[in-house]
Amino acid sequence: MKIFITLLLLLTLSNAAKIDKFASEVGYSRDYTSALKIAKKQNKLIMLVVVGDYCPWCKKFERKALKSSLIRKKVKKDFIPVVIDNKRDMGKYPKKFHTKLLPTVYFINPKTEQKVLRVLGYAKKDDFADMMNEAKKTYSYRYKKKDLWNF
Repeated sequence: MKIFITLLLLLTLSNAAKIDKFASEVGYSRDYTSALKIAKKQNKLIMLVVVGDYCPWCKKFERKALKSSLIRKKVKKDFIPVVIDNKRDMGKYPKKFHTKLLPTVYFINPKTEQKVLRVLGYAKKDDFADMMNEAKKTYSYRYKKKDLWNF
C-alpha cells in the first residue's frame, strides 16, 4: 500500500511539473487573480487555457498551436494568458469557467469577467489564430466602444 501511495504521489508531482514547465516555456501565468489585475491595467483580454495533464488533445494543442511562433506573437501582443489544470487548480479560478471538455480556451473581458468567446477542443494554429482575432474584434466592438459612451 505504501508503494502505491508513493507512486501516486510521484505521478501527481510529475504532472504538476509538466503544466508549470509549459507555462514557463511560453510565458503564461498560472495565477488567474494576478493575470486579471494585469489585464485590467493593460486593458487586454485574458486568455484562460483550461487543460488537463492527462489529456492527449491538450498536449497536442499545447505542442502544435500554443507553442507556435504565430500564436506566441499574438498572445504577447494582445492577451494576458493563463493556463489552468482543470482538476488541480479547481477553486483557483472562477467557477463559471470550470469545464469537463478539454482543452477549452476562454477569452475573458477583464472589466466584467464575462466570456467574450469560448473555444472548445483542439484547434490547429491557423484556426486558433483566427479565433483569437475574432475574440479581439468582438471585445473591441462590444466592450471597448461602450466605454466611449459612459461619461
